[in-house]
Amino acid sequence: MSAAPTRRRSFLKSLAAVPLLPRALVGPQTTPSPATALPSPSPSPSPSPVPGPVAEALAQVVEQRYGSQLEAADLEEIKKGIEDNLQAADRLKKALKLTNADEPVNLFQASPPAPSKR
Repeated sequence: MSAAPTRRRSFLKSLAAVPLLPRALVGPQTTPSPATALPSPSPSPSPSPVPGPVAEALAQVVEQRYGSQLEAADLEEIKKGIEDNLQAADRLKKALKLTNADEPVNLFQASPPAPSKR
């Protein structure tokens, strides 16, 4: 007896809950006192030995999609890459705080028309 295949809609619905998983797994947190505050994040990435739950969930998506074409070492490399990208995104979020008044950069340069040949 084989398991029923996962339908696209139910699979995508399960992916919608992925961002909520880390909060649910960690539980309630207390705010650290100023004396025990963590140091500011370093600009160089610190490799983590174990990928986090978000990286694991995204790696499962990759494995489900491309698993037949990947070896175990490839999948571990992908997990590390995903974790590194997530850590870089977190560092960027902490380093650069955007406000509502910040606008995207719109660079516009008008090019004069080329001279016509007669």
